Amino acid sequence: MAVRQFDVFDNPSSAMREAAPFVVVLSSHLLPGLTEVVVAPLVRAGVLKPSDFDIPVVVDGENMVISIIGLAAIAGERLKSRRGSLLTNEDDIRRALDRLFTGF
Repeated sequence: MAVRQFDVFDNPSSAMREAAPFVVVLSSHLLPGLTEVVVAPLVRAGVLKPSDFDIPVVVDGENMVISIIGLAAIAGERLKSRRGSLLTNEDDIRRALDRLFTGF
């Protein structure tokens, strides 16, 4: 299965799944040969104290936030069940990543 940037998958971490049932892929699909992908958890709204790095989204009819500060690299093979894409949120995601890495 091809994994593309901004695709949403079921969270492969069973320990985190109750609070963060999904992850969104943030690393580019244009980098061939990578075995790991960078993801951010999609956390149920209200679970975390809001921050400037959280992006509100709706996945499967549920209010969630992308927790940019929760970035992690995981093996791409762990991503099994694709749920959709957050490509329409690309600008907000890129702005949050810029704030995280540049401070602006």
